[in-house]
Amino acid sequence: MLTKNINNDNISWSIIFGLWLIYFCFGYSVSSIAPIVPYITHDLNISYKQMGLILGAWQFTYMFFALPAGFILDRYGLKASIFLAALIITLSLISRGLSNNFYHMWLAVALFGIGGPLISVGVPKVSSLWKDEKSRAISMGILFTGPMFGGIFSLFTMNSLIMPLFNNNWKLVYFLYSLAPFLAGLIWLFITKNKTVLNKKESTVLNISHSISIFKLIITKKRFINILILGTGGMFLVHSITGWLPKIIHTKGFDLSLSSTLATIPIIVGIVSALTITRFSNNTTRINILAFLFMNAGLSLFFIQSSSLVIIIIGLLFLGLSTGTIIVIILNHMSESKNINYNNIGIAGGIFFSIIQIGGVLGPFFIGLIYDIYNNFNIALSVYSLIMFIMIFPLFIIRNEK
Repeated sequence: MLTKNINNDNISWSIIFGLWLIYFCFGYSVSSIAPIVPYITHDLNISYKQMGLILGAWQFTYMFFALPAGFILDRYGLKASIFLAALIITLSLISRGLSNNFYHMWLAVALFGIGGPLISVGVPKVSSLWKDEKSRAISMGILFTGPMFGGIFSLFTMNSLIMPLFNNNWKLVYFLYSLAPFLAGLIWLFITKNKTVLNKKESTVLNISHSISIFKLIITKKRFINILILGTGGMFLVHSITGWLPKIIHTKGFDLSLSSTLATIPIIVGIVSALTITRFSNNTTRINILAFLFMNAGLSLFFIQSSSLVIIIIGLLFLGLSTGTIIVIILNHMSESKNINYNNIGIAGGIFFSIIQIGGVLGPFFIGLIYDIYNNFNIALSVYSLIMFIMIFPLFIIRNEK
């Protein structure tokens, strides 16, 4: 349980807005690749397996930088750390526009994974500033809508507006995209200039033994192990589907612009679910909600295998209920656990995200690999559906520990 909080007089919902803007850029950058996968594979002459590696590149570096991100946040505070993240995202987008082959593009996307953890790990740290459990859950739900709105923007506008504006030159598009995180970073500095609670804590000294104790707490407790399994399964779903969904729908015979538009349905529904379902999440309901979300995700992946537009849309609607909320509730479950508080949640969150991003790396890669082998996305969707149902078992273990 979060036992130590900063005085609420020192915080403001404007902090949530500032972080939300940068999290918007996070999502808008992540989703920017999916609508233009055919253009990138053609121009760089790469396979779908290689495209899967590119889609999972930032999650790969994320795994290694999530823990250092926790140290940085705990040591230097949110203000400087989040601004640094905005600058790194800006450089990643510029680098994508300069890419000429698979390796250049992989490195450009991987760079994003250095800045991304500072934002993701910063979310529970900001939410932990609130004293009551309900406010923490609501603020976390609001923040998680940021990348969703960013994803909607990319999917809606990339092929219908921005790509035609630049004569389908995706490299020029990325130069334009790089302006947003830079401006969001400047806005963040302005909003937080008088928020001393977000500044570096001068008295804080990096205590290696304390950090190791937090690490041992996370990786040795059965409850935390199962939370990590759930988080990995959630990331396996969210990042694989987010990266490939426009292409999956496109193979059903729909044009790329319509496919990208349809791919926004789970994100739109996800925003609503993140703002509503999280309100009902507490110590007594959390396990039941997660069980529903994983089973719902498994069923929705079967619907998406259909060639009928109506059934696909139904599947996308159901999918959004899960993808928009699973990680939020799992993260909230971790942050509300015993021995996790404001002073160590940065490290705990870093460990959490560094491990669960294994799913974020493998998810996109295996979809591309299976498609290269069988030339059929439905096989991959069936496998992923089965994995979602398997996630029920760690939930039962957590429930029985109570």
